Amino acid sequence: MEFWAGAYDEDLSYRELERACGNDPRTALRLVAELSTNWLSRGLAGEAARAAGRVLDALGPAVPAGLEEEYLLAVLLAPGTSDQKQLELAQRVALELDHFHYPMTVLLWAALFGPFETVEVVEEVLARNEGAGDAWTRAAVQLCRGYPGLSGGDARQESAALETALARFRMLGDQWGTFLVLTAMADVSDMPLELVSEALTLASELELAEDAALLLCRRADLYRRQGDLEAARNDYGSALLVAERVRLLETAAAARIGLARIARYSGDLPTARKYAEAALTGCPGDLPEAREEAQHELAAIESASIPGPQRPAAP
Repeated sequence: MEFWAGAYDEDLSYRELERACGNDPRTALRLVAELSTNWLSRGLAGEAARAAGRVLDALGPAVPAGLEEEYLLAVLLAPGTSDQKQLELAQRVALELDHFHYPMTVLLWAALFGPFETVEVVEEVLARNEGAGDAWTRAAVQLCRGYPGLSGGDARQESAALETALARFRMLGDQWGTFLVLTAMADVSDMPLELVSEALTLASELELAEDAALLLCRRADLYRRQGDLEAARNDYGSALLVAERVRLLETAAAARIGLARIARYSGDLPTARKYAEAALTGCPGDLPEAREEAQHELAAIESASIPGPQRPAAP
């Protein structure tokens, strides 16, 4: 049984949170902490950030007595909406607590604050939580130790930590933890296709639509570089369908650019131009990198359209 499994009524939880924000911010803060695992494990990081941000606005720059970790976790869930004072308070709390009680705290702290601390501080926090935590937390600590450069280990030690984390999450039967490790391992693997495919299967089973769309694009890129254009086209197409369904504009643009590139490699320049133009049209101004990539692909298509001996670039 996965550690976060259980009945979950999203509408009821949001109604409770709305009432608590207006009447009792302390209760709202506890509710955000209790719901954090459900939100993140279900791909609802945006909802978690909005809820945490609202509670932090109600609380202001003060840590409620007895709710130190809950305050830290809210800041970790919504770092983009927290002001500098709240970030400083949260980091102080993280270093003063004996250990964390909520499953998400150690993961989010390591990912968001860990890179700005010394490796000695990071390892102290991880060791403290490994010694006091349950089996899931101990697996999560190994995942954190596998992040490149975070805890001071070399590539061999980081790889061993990820392997340990993977074995522990699998032993627990925890799909989400397994998914997190597989995506981390794919970032550093010389042969990531198998890892990405397994992570994609889990993302689909867990209904993590945003992660699935990103992984489909990632696997399509790998297929394209291997020269398997048909497999790449299928994955880009699937990624586009998912991204359009859940309104992921940047991922949709990446999928369209990938489809344009595959069409250009195949010599189908009208189709390539159609996808590249659609990618550019669908990119708002706040996605400059996607717009630049779409413009670059359009330039490559135009270059390939010029009569002469040149041919579309190879994958």
